[in-house]
Amino acid sequence: MKFFKGILKAAPEKQRRPPDPVDSQEMPELYSGMKVEVLTMENHLIFVGRLGLLGGGILELRRDTEDPLPQALYNSKVKLRGFQRNSQAFSMNGTVGKSSRDFWQIENLEILQSQEHRNFFRQNTDMDARVMPSGRYRGLGREQAECRVLDVSAGGARVLTKNVYQEGDFFQLEAALLPNERPFSITCQVLRVTPKKGFRYEYGCRFEALDEKERQRLLRAIFTIQRKMLQAQRD
Repeated sequence: MKFFKGILKAAPEKQRRPPDPVDSQEMPELYSGMKVEVLTMENHLIFVGRLGLLGGGILELRRDTEDPLPQALYNSKVKLRGFQRNSQAFSMNGTVGKSSRDFWQIENLEILQSQEHRNFFRQNTDMDARVMPSGRYRGLGREQAECRVLDVSAGGARVLTKNVYQEGDFFQLEAALLPNERPFSITCQVLRVTPKKGFRYEYGCRFEALDEKERQRLLRAIFTIQRKMLQAQRD
């Protein structure tokens, strides 16, 4: 913990610009051997690697497998994300320093700000699921129906279905994001309604009453979907 706090130590007041709003989450506790995902600034996965702490605000990334690392452009910006030992997700930016086929060094680390951190964990899915009346908010749902989950994040989803809801309505979303894993059953509140062709509606939804354990499970599923999509693109 002391190591990472040292990385982000504030500059002297006379050298500082007015601070931007920062994420309220605590500084992530990094450790050697931590698995992290390395992404472009457009959130496309580059590779999954293991972290090494070199000191002086520099991290080293090596691949788990024997495959060589992609060629890195010096001083290009990347994003890192992973899970701490307490299962809390974190995300940060950095720039590539020294690199080779075996390692990348990441410098100039900074924690993502609140809005960017939330958006960072959003994944296109376009998969089949179901909507049904919410047990917590009886009387506000409609009949059970098929739907498409267009994208998902730790805080919400975009859902396409024939069921008609109004802003503020609640429904239950049941989606098996990953095969061979327990499906998610999440209460959603409708924040935005967009009519679509074929008498269907797209809903921008916020997840309600999702406990932290399920939220972390959801993030892990999102990461897995991204890795599978990247592998499919390469194949």
